[in-house]
Amino acid sequence: MKSIAFVVNGQVLTGDLGAKVTKQMLYGSAKRIVEKDGASLVKGYLSPEGQILERQEIDYVKIDPEGTIVEPIITEIEGEPATLFPSVFEKENELVSVPLEDLVGFNAIDVYPIENLTLDPGLYATEFSYRKSYTPREAFLLVKADLTAFLLVGERKNTPFVGLQVTYDFFDAESEEGDEDELDFAMV
Repeated sequence: MKSIAFVVNGQVLTGDLGAKVTKQMLYGSAKRIVEKDGASLVKGYLSPEGQILERQEIDYVKIDPEGTIVEPIITEIEGEPATLFPSVFEKENELVSVPLEDLVGFNAIDVYPIENLTLDPGLYATEFSYRKSYTPREAFLLVKADLTAFLLVGERKNTPFVGLQVTYDFFDAESEEGDEDELDFAMV
């Protein structure tokens, strides 16, 4: 668990961000283990020199074809240098109370439980980026009546709602009388 701080109406509250809720946590999973002669096999890479490297033995670094480390790349958004925002763990995150209807049309991609947070039940808007990022994601903090809290991270869908009822036309055009095809069970 990682400590995360929120600011609500000028008051700083801290909680513990739990592990992301995954499908494996909800439904379980099966792990496939490949064995040979009683020993578990792991995936790896074969280097040009013929040496076998396991995945955890490889680190990624940006280099040019001669092997020299490349200077950091300057990231631009619409021609302007982009601002690198800190992780949510490095700052106090502003929470704004919003109506529960704001969840309509929100596509939650990640869900995190938050423990040890004393906050009134309701829905709060904020931004989230687990690591430093140029584009933090939209997020909602949902606090239920029993004070369990979940951080919903995602993006808003473009879903226009025009009313409470949706009418569907199941047929392209109305058929005229006598236009109906008779069912012939001999055709089957």
